[in-house]
Amino acid sequence: MIFRLSRPDAKEAWQHPEILKRFPRYKGIIDNAQIARYIIAKTISCSFDARDSLDLLEDILAQKSQEFKAVLNENVESLKDRNLEEKNYIHLIEAIANLYLENCKFCERRCGVNRTIGELGFCHLAKDSYVSSAFTHWGEESVLVPSGTIFFTGCNFGCVFCQNYDISNAWKGRKDIEKFAQKVDGKKLAIIAENLATKGALNINYVGSDPIPCLHTVVESLQYQSINITQLWNSNFYMTEESLNLIIDLMDFWLPDLKYADNECALKYSGIKNYWEVLTRNLKRIHDDGSGEIIIRHLVMPNHIECCSKPILDFIANKLPKAVVNIMGQFRPEYKANKYPEIDRRPTSNEMQEVKKYADNLNILYRPVS
Repeated sequence: MIFRLSRPDAKEAWQHPEILKRFPRYKGIIDNAQIARYIIAKTISCSFDARDSLDLLEDILAQKSQEFKAVLNENVESLKDRNLEEKNYIHLIEAIANLYLENCKFCERRCGVNRTIGELGFCHLAKDSYVSSAFTHWGEESVLVPSGTIFFTGCNFGCVFCQNYDISNAWKGRKDIEKFAQKVDGKKLAIIAENLATKGALNINYVGSDPIPCLHTVVESLQYQSINITQLWNSNFYMTEESLNLIIDLMDFWLPDLKYADNECALKYSGIKNYWEVLTRNLKRIHDDGSGEIIIRHLVMPNHIECCSKPILDFIANKLPKAVVNIMGQFRPEYKANKYPEIDRRPTSNEMQEVKKYADNLNILYRPVS
């Protein structure tokens, strides 16, 4: 692995035996000793008719997912010898994603709007996706830098403390979105991704706001990407089981937020119902059935140590043993947070130390990336 121009802590993190143990495919892709999942998916032939019922297409998806997992276990040399198929597994995933747009079920709000004809749900996005910025980011977790971050406009959350509200919610209702964000289809997004890869990014990092509303465009872009690079899903993870089914085989690395362990907190500060049930279900799935290579971001909020931070760490220790955790102290009372006195401040050093001590007692790995 080459560390030139990298942060010193990145080199140190990769010398940690547990980091090497938990992120083998990611490091293998960096070293060109492994093949990114999306490339493998394009070697799996997939015959279907776009006019087939959604139920039938979902059945084929389940079958192809099993085939993908079997192929994934082949040795690297065998994988390199596989040919790309003209009609492949990603074509099927793209077809299903576009059908989901007609009765949108990408996130657990399940707005049910037909985005293909311009109907708008909470995220306020129709079919088109918009990128507000894309650059090699040196401020991400140590093992991820430089990260090829692609920031999408639009979000399915309504956090009162949002630090990115200019791209998540402030633009809603405006008709001039293209003045500050680039409209992209799959081809344009692939060009952005491959440009980041040629600039030295170690991964393509789909983020936002949140990438969930733009899932269909991300999937389409994978047909046009060809560089062997880690695909990384950086999200609030409030997504449906149906939409997670579409990307679980395609992403090499996962960077989920896990903010709340109390549903009342999630509803109060982010306008989200059943947060804990949805997030724990999805994180367990990517841990057990996906790549399992995960850094969980936990944003420590003031006055939320007992109700949120500690139960979250308990869950990770008991259910997600392969995950690494970034214990984040970056909470700032932005946007509308001043209307909520209990969170209208930064977390104190004592609060941060209490959370980290609790993580230490649970033997959670967090120091190399926090």
